[in-house]
Amino acid sequence: MAVTSARGPIVFITGASSGIGAALAREFARRGADLVLAARRTDRLERLVQELKESRRRAIAVPCDVTRDGDVERAVAAARAAFERIDVVVANAGFGVVGRFERLTLDDYRRQFETNVFGVLRTIQATLAEVKQTRGRVAM
Repeated sequence: MAVTSARGPIVFITGASSGIGAALAREFARRGADLVLAARRTDRLERLVQELKESRRRAIAVPCDVTRDGDVERAVAAARAAFERIDVVVANAGFGVVGRFERLTLDDYRRQFETNVFGVLRTIQATLAEVKQTRGRVAM
């Protein structure tokens, strides 16, 4: 059952389990948003959801790997089921390969490209109709 409220925007963040994504979730919550937190590391997402709920914000954790076709669409469906809309999308999932160049492989760079480029594209494609409907915003 969906929870409706005019309390604040509904913000969908990929890569929300740590780093910039988690910091953005806390800041959006501080400013009155409710959140859909999407990432691969669900244990970390659940801890963040609990933290945000303690600050009286609504939040859900949604398992999502932006490199897998269909995952972002499933996360969007969960967001719609919980909150009925999405106002702001933050396509934050990403990483950088690190290490000595001679030890890195093309597959290392392909994984980075798959996440940082195609992951953003998957996120935008999966959320664009929602954002257009609410006249919301997308951040990358």
